[in-house]
Amino acid sequence: LLDIRATYMRAPDSCFWVAEAGGAVVGMVAVAPPQDPAQRGVALELKRMSVSKDYRGRGISKALCGEVLRFTQARGYGAVVLYTSVVQVVAQRLYEGQGFRKVGTSSPSLLASLLCFQIFQYRCDLPGRPPSPAPPR
Repeated sequence: LLDIRATYMRAPDSCFWVAEAGGAVVGMVAVAPPQDPAQRGVALELKRMSVSKDYRGRGISKALCGEVLRFTQARGYGAVVLYTSVVQVVAQRLYEGQGFRKVGTSSPSLLASLLCFQIFQYRCDLPGRPPSPAPPR
């Protein structure tokens, strides 16, 4: 987030959106080529989804997610992938409601494993393209 323009606005197949209310930013989301090399050229990755607590429950996250899905499909990609943590239950429900399905689980470290902290990988295959196989885990 230190340089949104360079990271998300100049790079090909990347973008950054904000939601505003009363002149203030109340939500944001980004999309970029995935970090996982197996997904590059096939999918884009949803990143940085966040909505201010006072504005949650108003459909802002759903609208931002929809923008990412439309952007990705317009560029000819077959899917959107994302990563979220086990504690982000509300986010998981949002993504599942938007057509994402959980395709992988990992622990970022030994300590995380001991604490049962997991990262979930989600994927949403977009209409008009055959679904790609999920990457092996």
